[in-house]
Amino acid sequence: MKMTITRAALMNSLQNIVGVVEKKQTMPILANVLISVTEHSLTMTATDSEIELICTIPLEHPAQSGTFTVSARKLFDICRALPDDAVLQFSLEENHLLLRSGKSRFQLVTLPVSDFPNIEHPVFTTEFSAHQHKLKKLFSHVHFAMGQQDVRHYLNGALFNIENGSIHCVATDGHRMAFSTIDNITMADDLAHKVILPRKSVMELIRLLDSNTEKEIKICIGENHFRLSTPEFIFTSRLINAPYPDYQKLIPKKIDSTIMADRSALKEAFSRASILSNEKFRGIRLQLEHDLMRIVANNPEQEEAEELVHLSYQGNTMEIAFNVTYLLDVISALDSEHICWSFSDPYAGVLIEPKEKDGRRYVVMPMRL
Repeated sequence: MKMTITRAALMNSLQNIVGVVEKKQTMPILANVLISVTEHSLTMTATDSEIELICTIPLEHPAQSGTFTVSARKLFDICRALPDDAVLQFSLEENHLLLRSGKSRFQLVTLPVSDFPNIEHPVFTTEFSAHQHKLKKLFSHVHFAMGQQDVRHYLNGALFNIENGSIHCVATDGHRMAFSTIDNITMADDLAHKVILPRKSVMELIRLLDSNTEKEIKICIGENHFRLSTPEFIFTSRLINAPYPDYQKLIPKKIDSTIMADRSALKEAFSRASILSNEKFRGIRLQLEHDLMRIVANNPEQEEAEELVHLSYQGNTMEIAFNVTYLLDVISALDSEHICWSFSDPYAGVLIEPKEKDGRRYVVMPMRL
């Protein structure tokens, strides 16, 4: 095998490949990337046995075919350390990969191609397309609400729900819920499907998808797998096979109080108050009265912060406590100038939406201090 490629052509795909490879591996082969070279293209495959990413790069110069596996992290680190305009020459010699660039030479150990695992050939029953930038926004709007190592494994991911020509994405960790939607998707009228994407898959898709392109991406869903395909990459993920909780129950139905506030003003006030909140529980108290919110935070060292925010508040005087990190996550995910809060009492969740009501909805449950 012999191949010549520029650093610029290789780096973007290699960076995506490294994201899939786990840092701590039980099998040495899982730390490697499978590289297949044909006369006019280079294909790289990485997997952690749950996710598989295949990236294809066209070659400017004809190459000699060959297939091998090599450490993904070491290859990435070498390429990253080379000059931007570097040209890389690859060749195989027995059990080693030789990489030359300018006055630099590297010799890397390869592992047998036969040891490299492949995700079994999945059967897909649902196929449709969506715009890349819309899909990236969909996942970006909800990812922070996914569980992390929750014993309820179905919370360690996001619900991908297709119905009535729309895609709904939902994430919750039991303390907060995030909901986003894409409307007017070209698909069969009777198409309906609910699957749970694992947390790592969602995070990798946010990295992979391009927010600056109008190009569509092919989406395939089967009983156990989810796949996104473009000319540049094929991303396949196993699904979490479990029923997802009824997230509609978290959305307040009875609304007695509403807040309309400047998003930036709230974000700045919460950020300042959070500095003196309890480092473990991150709790703050919100004291609400006519057109005024008083934000109070304190900690075991007897330190206290107080912020006053003028806003439009319709409701009775009350005090309600929240984890300030949860509130900041929601406010940061919104880009509306003004946001609306709706709730009934200090013990029920608060519904937070952009003023324009663009389909995004967030619910944060209060805490007891």
